[in-house]
Parts: sequence; C-alpha cells; structure tokens
Amino acid sequence: MIIRKYFSGIPTIGVLALTNEYLTLLPIFLEDKDVKEVKETLKTDCFKTNVGGSSLIGSLCVMNKYSLLLPKIVNDDELNTLKSFIKENDYDLSIYIIKSKNTALGNLILANDKGALISPELKDFKKEIEDYLNVPTEIGEIAELPTVGANGVVTNKGLYVHPLVEEDELIELKDLFKVDYYGKGTANKGTTAVGSCILANSSGAVVGGDTTGPELLLIEDTLGLID
Repeated sequence: MIIRKYFSGIPTIGVLALTNEYLTLLPIFLEDKDVKEVKETLKTDCFKTNVGGSSLIGSLCVMNKYSLLLPKIVNDDELNTLKSFIKENDYDLSIYIIKSKNTALGNLILANDKGALISPELKDFKKEIEDYLNVPTEIGEIAELPTVGANGVVTNKGLYVHPLVEEDELIELKDLFKVDYYGKGTANKGTTAVGSCILANSSGAVVGGDTTGPELLLIEDTLGLID
C-alpha cells in the first residue's frame, strides 16, 4: 500500500517521521486523522513525540527492529516518555544516545534490519552504531554525498536512492541491505533527496504530497509494494 500525504502542508515527510516494521514515530503537531492513515498504510503502532524540542524526527533519529538511536540533544522528558511507551507495549527495542557533535543522525545513517550505511562524518562511531543496530555496517556515501540517510530509503524488501547513483554502487548497496528490490529516482516532483520525502517499511509507504504519478509508481515498484 502506498499513499501521498502532506504533514500539515509539508511534503518532506521523511524529515518529520521514522518507522520500522512495527512502530512509527510522528511529530506532535500531526492531526489524528493523518496518524490513522499512516498507521493503516504502514501497519504499525504510532507514537507522537519531539526530539530535542524539534519535530524533525526523521532527520535526527534512526531506527530498525533492534534499536532506536537518538542524538545527544534529546531531553529527559522526551526520553522517559519514549521509554515508557516502549515498555508499556512490550517492544523488544533498545534506545541508545549517540553523542556525536553532528546530531542529524537520520540524515547520516541509512539502515534496515539487515545492514547499515553510515556517513564518513560518523566514522568514529562506527563500532558503536554497528553494535547498537545489530547489523553489518559500512562507511560510505550515496552519489558522492555524505548524507546517506537523506538520499536513500530502505526497507527489508526494497531500496530507493538518489537518481545519480551508478549501477555498480547500487548493486553494492543492494547487497549490503540484502533486499530483493532496488532502484533509483526522485520524489516530490524531482527531489533527489528521496529519504527526506518517503516514509516506508515492508508493508507500505507514505510519500510526500508533491510526488508525481510516475514517481509514485516507480517508488511502489522499487520498494516491492506491488502485489
């Protein structure tokens, strides 16, 4: 299932939200009707929060089925609320804080339940991130850009990346993440930073409201969402 959405008029929904196979984190300002649509599309529970007082959850955080990685700017109230929600719902999800000076973890890490790619800007935290996410982790770029999380979206089924990625690089990424579907393209009428525009897991995808019909079909196909 795939739908187009604006979050309060904003098409870069990947900047504002984060998901794995069973939990989606959404900005506090999102209306209940939008939360319901996201929940039905991704087939996850949903939880609204801020991180460091910011709604840019997707840019700041990283999550797979094992762990949620938070930046050092997360405050105690936000952290305790997240921990309580995870405990109440009996999720087997650990929370760790990465104390990097660069707090945009979601822009610098691309991960699923099988692999992770981290920006050279986080090279000093490679072992820590690999241990926490519990997957093989490599340091690299996407289309010669260090913002790997902003320029790709990966689920346990598919991988969709910046349109200038070369074919051999695409194959290497496909092998790292162990996905069956993979491809490259844009979203939101030609935006190359596709990770900033798409919220996806193996069950579905929510894409920015400016995404065109051809882009939508390509994203749906590349992420393995066509029955």
